[in-house]
Amino acid sequence: MKKNEIEKILKAEMSKNPRFIRWFRKENDFLDYDLIDRFMAQLSSNEEFEGVELMTMDEMWQEVQRICGTRVKLVLEKSGDRVEWEHLGKTGMHNEVCVYCPETLMTIFDVETRGNTVDS
Repeated sequence: MKKNEIEKILKAEMSKNPRFIRWFRKENDFLDYDLIDRFMAQLSSNEEFEGVELMTMDEMWQEVQRICGTRVKLVLEKSGDRVEWEHLGKTGMHNEVCVYCPETLMTIFDVETRGNTVDS
């Protein structure tokens, strides 16, 4: 699967409002997640993948919850939804309160997985 095929999938799935992409290489040795816009901006036309799956905010939130367990919490408020995240930092445990948005979910996922994004 190359860039033009991925672009076709994106067009077909846009009504579902995907924000993330999960992709894996032909060797099936690597699985990764990214924001769709960032992934597409960095993708060259000659790169080839075995497959991609588009994900909504809800689907990515489920992945973040799977990775973090009870250390993440989604708080729904009239003023705006937010994520409460407890994580280990350089100086011990930290409690972060972040806006519920694609960038927040991707940051939490990246920090928690430390680049080891294999599907379990």
